[in-house]
Amino acid sequence: MPALIQICIVIVTVGMLAIAIMTVRMMARFNKATDELSQLAHEARGSVVKLDLVTDEARALVASLRDCVPPVLRTVNRFEAVGRRTADISSALLEGFELPLFAAVAVTRGVRSGANHFLKRLMHRFTHNHPTIHGGYDHE
Repeated sequence: MPALIQICIVIVTVGMLAIAIMTVRMMARFNKATDELSQLAHEARGSVVKLDLVTDEARALVASLRDCVPPVLRTVNRFEAVGRRTADISSALLEGFELPLFAAVAVTRGVRSGANHFLKRLMHRFTHNHPTIHGGYDHE
């Protein structure tokens, strides 16, 4: 057999060996990837089951809240009515007492101011004993 054919047979054999090794490696990687995908699918199923449980609990919570909402709304409406009535009564009381109270305060301030001015003038007259030009104390 010529040497050239033997070299070609060796090259083809080495090539086939390389292709076989690469195929085995690729199959190992493919098996590893398949195992990881299988594990991911299993974990996803567990998460979906937990998500279903959470969804069921949320539905139960919403159903119980639906039962609680009407009494709470009635209570809020009652508080609103009581607050409105309290504001109306307070407004009526303030309107009834406001004008007389302001008038009494104004009169008190006026009396206090007048009395203060009168007492200052009176004290000024008694503390300063200067005779006035027209008469004074020793007039006849």
